Amino acid sequence: MKKLKIIYEDKYLIIVNKPVGMLTISRDNRCDINLYDEVKEYVKKQNPKNKIFIVHRLDKDTSGLIVFAKNEKVKKDLQQNWQKVERKYYAIICGL
Repeated sequence: MKKLKIIYEDKYLIIVNKPVGMLTISRDNRCDINLYDEVKEYVKKQNPKNKIFIVHRLDKDTSGLIVFAKNEKVKKDLQQNWQKVERKYYAIICGL
């Protein structure tokens, strides 16, 4: 397990920087290394009753911030307002 790059955490949210090459969530019930499982393991170490809920995803080849909610109500509230989030993508191109 790589060390999680936690950008922000409080009693409602945890925001983590997802590296390039890591899945946000597992696909098709495989045992792929993914950010959701890493964050789940982190919060369960604090308290085995803790849960997380993914608010959004990024593609495997995209790095960036992923928001996890610590309860279902916060997840639903954030997802209902997600269209207000401004997304920006940057590409760094070398060796053309």
